[in-house]
Amino acid sequence: MTNKHKVNKKQAKRILLLLVLLIVLIVGIAIATKPQKETMLTQFSPTTGRQMMGYAIQTDAGKLIMIDGGNIGDAQEVEKYILDHGGEVEAWFITHIHTDHVGAFTQMIQNPDITIHHVYASIAKRQWYETYEPSRKEDIDSFFEAIEQNTIQEKIEEPQVGQIYSIDNLEIEILGIKNPEITENAMNNSSMVFQVRTEDTSLLFLGDTGEESSQKLLDTKKDKLKSDIVQVAHHGQAGASKELYQAVAPKIALWPTTTWLWNNDSGTGEDSGPWKTKETRSWLEELNVQENYLAQNGMQTITIP
Repeated sequence: MTNKHKVNKKQAKRILLLLVLLIVLIVGIAIATKPQKETMLTQFSPTTGRQMMGYAIQTDAGKLIMIDGGNIGDAQEVEKYILDHGGEVEAWFITHIHTDHVGAFTQMIQNPDITIHHVYASIAKRQWYETYEPSRKEDIDSFFEAIEQNTIQEKIEEPQVGQIYSIDNLEIEILGIKNPEITENAMNNSSMVFQVRTEDTSLLFLGDTGEESSQKLLDTKKDKLKSDIVQVAHHGQAGASKELYQAVAPKIALWPTTTWLWNNDSGTGEDSGPWKTKETRSWLEELNVQENYLAQNGMQTITIP
């Protein structure tokens, strides 16, 4: 082989090596600059002036998880959100069956343009609700008639305490379910409680948890309650106990409130009402909560790391 051929061969190897390095560099830059998919949490806002609770979580792969949803009057906002995000709900978690939590859900299950794959709810027997909250009979009847007349009933699963659902990048652990032995403030205390976890962040959903079910959570799941974000129980007033919030020690609070409830305003000015929202506000201030997201300020979406 001549010297000229040896030189050409060396040059070819160098060029090949440079090409390989260039390709590796281009691929590395493409990966580094590719937009990272994020987990998004949306808090719905009251559209009727009545208190309500509704949340949506979009996983990093785009699957949609719904939590409660609000009143029947809030259904239009919920419907638009779901349809804008593809019309498909991977999982719908129901904390309890008060109409300000499930009214919109009963409308969504009748919409042929919306597909719901799974419903997770801890539901007591109809007679139990009627016995311990007879004043809510109309709402109770409305909920059970809605699910019994719809194929959604086949998709309802009753979780157990400690059960974990994995949906894309999320883990959802059930910490509390219906409490049939608690008959005081019965329906609120029957709220299903669960924690949603990403790799870096934890969110605790309390529904309308009351003092009695707060104590049960402290007795049985205290080591699991610590969370970065908490949904404030019972719209911020007369809900979970101070001790429960101390165990959670949140950095961020989600308030499913109305302006009148936030200000304890029965119609004649601030502090004219009987509600205890300001007491709960003071507890979270003592815990140095860094951010408060208020439902009365409109629908808000935040990124969950």
